[in-house]
Amino acid sequence: MKVFWKIATLTVAAGLALTPAGAARSVELDCARAAGITADAPDPALAEMTCEAAAAAKALMAPCGLVQTAPIRISVVKSAEHPSFGTCLAIYDARSGCLEVTEPEGILPLLAGRDARDALRSMCFRALTVHELAHAFTAQTAGDIAIGPAEQEFIANVFEMMSLPPQWREQMLAAHPVDPPGAAGSASQRLRACARAFASNAWRLFEAKGNGCALVQRIVTGEFAFPTY
Repeated sequence: MKVFWKIATLTVAAGLALTPAGAARSVELDCARAAGITADAPDPALAEMTCEAAAAAKALMAPCGLVQTAPIRISVVKSAEHPSFGTCLAIYDARSGCLEVTEPEGILPLLAGRDARDALRSMCFRALTVHELAHAFTAQTAGDIAIGPAEQEFIANVFEMMSLPPQWREQMLAAHPVDPPGAAGSASQRLRACARAFASNAWRLFEAKGNGCALVQRIVTGEFAFPTY
């Protein structure tokens, strides 16, 4: 199960590159403010939007010690595809260094009526890009250290939430409240039960005194893992 989850969140099946089916790759942009990241999108405006999200991600993660050590390509596609689950919002492949994000027009139909993030509209694309780049930077920073599924998603959700304007973050927290908030002991259970409740709990836990970037660093160095009971 642990191996499968790593494939689900960070990689695709062995030997399978993320090659978007039917994607129009008309613009390739080396991100000037996010060195080492290339955006591949159907039009210049979307490529620039992707680079802006990448630059924001780097700025958010640097204080927590998450660093990029290898090139990353972000492909904006009509529909991101997971090798096991099919259509998805976004996915990162650690083996190829490629990241797919569903284009903004395709995101809302996947969320409508099922996820509070549908209220984010255009901000959702940026938040998803930051989320997947957090997976990428976590994998690259950790190197050979194995990071578990709950810990991977904790970091990715923290930076997704951090990327939102405060008023929208509070709206996401209100839509999926957790009790007690910021409980480390129930993180793994909440991930299995409700991904958005897990995200709310991740943010509350990150905010808790003594945690923050220190907790992120403990995870990527292999010093901390959430209880699995």
